[in-house]
Amino acid sequence: MKAKYLALWGAVLTAGALLAETADWRPAERWRGFNLLGMFRAPTIGLAPDPRVDGHFVEWEFKALHDWGFNFARLPLDYRILIKGDSWTNLDESALGKLDQAVAWGQRWGVHVQIALHRIPGYCILDQTEAFPLGTSPVAQEAAAEIWRRFARRWKGVPNEALSFNLYNEPTRHAAGANYVKVARLLVDAIRAEDPARFIMLDGDACASRPVPEFYGVPAVGQAFRGYTPHAITHYASGYVKTPKEPPTWPLAPGYGDKWTRRSPEDTVALYQGALDAGEFCMVGEFGCRNRTPHGVALAWMEHCLKLWKEKNLGWALWNLRGHNGILDSGREDVDYEDFNGHKLDRKMLDLLRRY
Repeated sequence: MKAKYLALWGAVLTAGALLAETADWRPAERWRGFNLLGMFRAPTIGLAPDPRVDGHFVEWEFKALHDWGFNFARLPLDYRILIKGDSWTNLDESALGKLDQAVAWGQRWGVHVQIALHRIPGYCILDQTEAFPLGTSPVAQEAAAEIWRRFARRWKGVPNEALSFNLYNEPTRHAAGANYVKVARLLVDAIRAEDPARFIMLDGDACASRPVPEFYGVPAVGQAFRGYTPHAITHYASGYVKTPKEPPTWPLAPGYGDKWTRRSPEDTVALYQGALDAGEFCMVGEFGCRNRTPHGVALAWMEHCLKLWKEKNLGWALWNLRGHNGILDSGREDVDYEDFNGHKLDRKMLDLLRRY
């Protein structure tokens, strides 16, 4: 296996032969939907149980997306849920079966499923506690590549219209630094070795804020960025972003927050204009506004973003369906909720999303 991998990697570096032979598939329409968190985080000591993260997905979420007119579900995964014991590559068949079921539900309800490694061997944006850093450790890189090989082999034959892959979430200097392109190519190669035509989304560098020009023109590879700007709106009073104490307005009042928290949605899209001009398929893999931001402000900001993205023909996925950014069970104190199968539905936010 190692010799085979090295041969494939060499082919890409020299002539690009492997990538050139892949089908140049791309989505025929904008993807619009949600991140579903059923396998987002392995049980962790010290964290309270989260009803959204119960180790599996549920069919009613896919049906609801279909009934509301959405067509996309991103499934951010924690690889630790997928393995047995401490072995990075000893995948648990029962856990994989739950992903099989999610893919099948997506096909049943006409919802495209994107499998995303939110935590991959060697890296997670939420903490830097992996023993072997993905950017520099051959051990972590081979483990990550092997997981993607197994995924590609397992779902080969599922059409791109139903399934895509998202390599890993929000790379930063901790993940790879200057080695991000190398790591991304390694993972793309691992997938292509098993399923040459699978469509792959690549998160931008710098926490999914900057495109990766080295992948412009690579067939069946798109680029994803984040819609969390300005942080003064999206992360107001979150605790891990230093926003002012006073509640924000939209548009932001002059002088509210510093330059970093004031970066606009237009600023983010402008960074990806080169990718769009090059004909790349791009989308907003995550966006949302935490529940401490006043509801009216959150909705006004969301509509501003949604209009901008529609003008640019960009798809999007709200983080999340259920939870403090979402349309269900957000915990906002200034919303008149409706009952939806025992969950609290933010009808105004849902109707806004459906319009775009």
